[in-house]
Amino acid sequence: MTETISEQLSSDHQLIFRIKNGDATAFKVLFFTYCKPLIHFAHRFTHDVHLAEDLVQEVFLKIWSNRKGLNPQLNIKSYLYTAVKNQALKQIRHQQLKHKVEEKLQHATLQTPTPEEIFNSNEIESTVMEAIEELPERCRLIFSMNRFDRLTYSEIAEILELSIKTIETQMGRALRHLRKRLSHLLQITVLF
Repeated sequence: MTETISEQLSSDHQLIFRIKNGDATAFKVLFFTYCKPLIHFAHRFTHDVHLAEDLVQEVFLKIWSNRKGLNPQLNIKSYLYTAVKNQALKQIRHQQLKHKVEEKLQHATLQTPTPEEIFNSNEIESTVMEAIEELPERCRLIFSMNRFDRLTYSEIAEILELSIKTIETQMGRALRHLRKRLSHLLQITVLF
C-alpha cells in the first residue's frame, strides 16, 4: 500500500514538473484525474452542481495560468482540495454577506428604497467584502470560518491543525484590520 502511495506521489510530482514546463497533455491528465472528485467535494459546500463545476474550473485555470510558479514537490492532491475548499468558502461567504445585507435592507424599511439607498447598501457590501479580501489568506480563512461558518476557535484549530493561540492571534489581526479599514462605515451605522 505504501508503495502505491509513493508511486502516486512520484507520478503527481512528474505531472507537476511537466505542467510547469507547459505540457498541456500533462495538464489534461491532471484535470481528468481530479476533476470529478473535486466537483463532488465542492458540491458538498455549494449544494449546486453547476457552481461546483465552475469553482473547480476556476482552480484549474489558476493552476494553468500560474504554472511557471508551481513547485514540482507540491502534494497536488492536497493543494487541489484546499484550493477548491477555499473557492467554495469564498463563494459561500459572498452569498451569505449578500443575503444578510439584503435582509437588513428589507427589515430596515417597509417602503421602496430610493436609488441612493440601493447604491449605498451595495457600496457598503462591496467595501466590507474588499476589506475581508485584503486580509492575508490564512487570516481571511480563519476569520471566515469563525464569522461565517460559526466555528469556534478550538474547532478551527483542529481543522487547520494550528494552535488555539494562533487562531486567537489571527482573529485579532483580522478584527484590527477590519475596524481600521471600515471605521468610516462604523460612524455611519451608529447614526441608525
